[in-house]
Amino acid sequence: MERRAPDAEIAQAIDRVLAAEREAVGAIEAEQRAAEVLIENARAERRRLLDRARQRAARVHEAAQARLERSLARLEHGGVASDLDLATLGDLTRQAVARLALRLTAGDHEPP
Repeated sequence: MERRAPDAEIAQAIDRVLAAEREAVGAIEAEQRAAEVLIENARAERRRLLDRARQRAARVHEAAQARLERSLARLEHGGVASDLDLATLGDLTRQAVARLALRLTAGDHEPP
């Protein structure tokens, strides 16, 4: 009988270890599922932001293209495209690009 008591204690200890292991595995799996949800949400947000950036870039491109076409049409018809010199136009272009970059990289991503 004395021999059975230590075996029973060992069996109980092994059962406790196995139960703890099962609990740990369950907790790890739950955390993995939660991490996967967070990763998918982040990917969806990234896609949303990229789509909005593409839309904005397309709108800016369309507006610039329309302005260019109007300026070219005025030049073809002998009109004056602008009374600004090239240095001023260069400065205005750099300012516009800087503002566009700021809007596209701003945290709120909303137009002013």
